[in-house]
Amino acid sequence: MDADEEAGLRAFAVEVGCHSGASYPGRPLWIERDGARTEVAEVIAEWIEAERRGYRVRLADGAHMLLYYVPELDLWSGLPERRGPDAPQA
Repeated sequence: MDADEEAGLRAFAVEVGCHSGASYPGRPLWIERDGARTEVAEVIAEWIEAERRGYRVRLADGAHMLLYYVPELDLWSGLPERRGPDAPQA
């Protein structure tokens, strides 16, 4: 991973709680945004890339997010996912 990619991930760092069973990370259970914890209502999709794990989630407040976990950095990052008629649907 190059320095620019790492800097980009760190710019969108979020606190994520997940179950740490036989493998880490487990599916995300909650995220913290602006000092408030919000439960993950649904994991819509999950996938594994070469250097990170990805999750598309719906939060209890109805917001959708893309979350990524990078094991090499022990770092979660997240972006709000735009939803609407012109956005890709899961």
